[in-house]
Formats: sequence, structure tokens, C-alpha cells
Amino acid sequence: MATGKNRGPALTVVQTVGSDRNGKKGGVSVLDVTVVGVDVGVKRSVFAFVGVRARLLSDLVVIYGRQNGVSLMQLGTYDAVTRAYVVDVRYPGVDKYRGAEMTGNIVSKTLGAMVRAIHNVQRIHKTLVGLVLEDLRQFNGYKHDLAKARAVWGLMMSNFSKGVSKCSAVKVSWFWISYEGEVMIPTKDSIPIVLVEPEYTSSTCPRCGAYLDKVKGKVTCDYCGFKGDRDVIGAINIAWRGFLVLTKCVREGALRI
Repeated sequence: MATGKNRGPALTVVQTVGSDRNGKKGGVSVLDVTVVGVDVGVKRSVFAFVGVRARLLSDLVVIYGRQNGVSLMQLGTYDAVTRAYVVDVRYPGVDKYRGAEMTGNIVSKTLGAMVRAIHNVQRIHKTLVGLVLEDLRQFNGYKHDLAKARAVWGLMMSNFSKGVSKCSAVKVSWFWISYEGEVMIPTKDSIPIVLVEPEYTSSTCPRCGAYLDKVKGKVTCDYCGFKGDRDVIGAINIAWRGFLVLTKCVREGALRI
């Protein structure tokens, strides 16, 4: 991974089988998993942290981002399926003068903060943390804004070394949608990169699964009252899709823990 010279700690998952937190028998198996879902936009990317260490990881990323000279804005906590901690970062976009250079610099510093935070959480808590993005490799560039977002996505992916696929076609369901995801491990790092199908990520309520009307900006779900802008909704849905893909990959034994 270009953002970190040293290889991260080995993947570990805290799992209690047959006992609860107090050591008493009869507990259920628990996977200590956290993921960061990334909704990549033309001039803004939103990161949603969900899972066991979500709050700690989001706080560390903001702190490390500040140390790298990047302003990551905390957008608050959203009660979706469970709590999601959301931050965003803004950049000029690739279509401005020197835009690709400046955007790439901000993206690289942001991912550097992310990688540092993930490595520390993995090392201290012996947990599994994954980074989740939409799979835009088979991109159809007929939409101009999506083409520019795809360029930013490419800048993000270029920060990671070539990955080895651990789960190439994991099938899961998220509310009423069935989809596939892929889990890859970069050859020079230990952070799982999860790619999920992009369909309906910004048009599905992350709390109840209802279909959201096609309106821009902030939206309110007519069924459960969830409120959020499209980028936030997309990031939370991406995170939870990736969470399901990653945990299934672990439970099926494709990732060694």
C-alpha cells in the first residue's frame, strides 16, 4: 500500500465460542469486525464507520487526518441498522486546473490517516477492520458526473498495491436487494478491501430498507423517518453491505483469523 511503508498486523478476530464476556458457558460466537464504507463523489467523499470499533476508529481518523493537514468533518451519528459514525472530506475535483493533482494529494493524505488508524485499532484490539468501496471497475461512463467520481475512485484505488482475491463472489442480501461483493487483501498490507455492487446504495433507507424517491440533497424516509443526504445514505449502505460480505467471508473460512 502506497500510504504505509510497513506491513500491518496479521488479521485477527476476537471470537468467543461457548462463553459470554464473563467467561460463563452458553454464550454465542461474536466476530469483532468494523468496516469503513466510502461513498466517492465528484468533490466530496463520505466515510461511514460501523461495527464494534466504529466510534474509536472514526475519532482516530479525524485526529490523524488533522496531523496530515487534511480537514475531515465529523457529520454526527446516524441510527441506521445500528449506529454509524460519519465524516466527510472535500476536494476540488479532477476537472479544475491542477484538480487531479490537488484531489489526489488530499485523497492520499486521507487514506494515510485511515490506514494508520486501522493498523492501530487492529494491533491494540486484535480486531478485523475492512475498507469498503463500490465496485466501479466495470464502469459505464455515459453519465458525466459519475465519470468524474470514477476518476476520484481511481485515485483512491491507486493508493493500494495490487490485491489478492480472498472471496471473489460473496452473495449476500441487504434488505430487499441481493448482490455480490469481493474481498481482496493488498499484497503489501493486511487491510481487507471490500468491493460491493453500487446499485441502490443511495436510494435505499439504511434503517428500514424502503426505496427513497429520486431527489437530490437531503431526503427523509416516508416509512421510518430516517433523515440524511444522499452521500451519507450511500456511505452507510456501502458500509453495511461490506460488513455482511466481510463477515461471511470470515465465517466461510476464506480469511484466516
